[in-house]
Amino acid sequence: MRSLLLVLPVLLLTALVSDGVAFADKYRIAIPFGASDPGAPFFWSEDATGVTTGIITVNPGDSVEWQNTDTAFHTVTSVTAASFQSGEFVPDGVFDSGFFTAGKSHIQKFDKIGDYHYFCSIHPFMTGIVHVAERNSDNIRSIDGVGSDFVGDGMGLDVKYVLDTSLRHDVQINPDERTITFAISGDTLNDQIALVLPAELIENPNTVWVDGTMTDFTTEETSSGLKLTIPIEPHAKEIKIMGTYVIPEFGLFAAGILGAGLLSGMFLARFKLSVF
Repeated sequence: MRSLLLVLPVLLLTALVSDGVAFADKYRIAIPFGASDPGAPFFWSEDATGVTTGIITVNPGDSVEWQNTDTAFHTVTSVTAASFQSGEFVPDGVFDSGFFTAGKSHIQKFDKIGDYHYFCSIHPFMTGIVHVAERNSDNIRSIDGVGSDFVGDGMGLDVKYVLDTSLRHDVQINPDERTITFAISGDTLNDQIALVLPAELIENPNTVWVDGTMTDFTTEETSSGLKLTIPIEPHAKEIKIMGTYVIPEFGLFAAGILGAGLLSGMFLARFKLSVF
């Protein structure tokens, strides 16, 4: 019995991690081709979100990999916050990749909460910030009963998400557009949101709009559904997702099958009565 009590917390932790709700523990930022040119349109590109500011938010214990896909040498060198703001870029010794060339990477693990400012010592116009924020259960929020008008048991489905504020519970489902719209109730300063959508809610999410503007996003299969990681701007208010179907169509389809089954049952019953 004692050994079972020791094993249970491990199993629960494993279930939470495998659920895929929390962000992955490794992030990748590419240094794009041409980044050594101060006139380049951007100098960094975060794989999961497409954000090109060089600014990323991670949790303690997570790692960031900077990969050089440019043809020039680069560095990823941490500097003091004050020198970052003034443009003097004084290294603080927290991390420094040294020179690394095309095809090479620098991986840095972040264990302590805080903001880490960095730049390329060869090309000082290339700057970025790693925000390390605490991971805790308060980061994972949930909307209960989504689509309760359409799901057979009337209970609806749960949507989990990670954001620094709340989503409104009156989720808008449009069967004609095949869309689900989430409204952000508070003021967010995040640059991305993660949504875990049950398979019964939407199939094959293929298009996302943030405040009316179409945006790229990434997907990941989890045990709770499909996780969408969507880049957003601070103060964003609305996220609309389109798929190949949403639950109203599923509900109507199920109702049609049920109706057909009832009619078949009635027909068979009448046939039996007429025979006997």
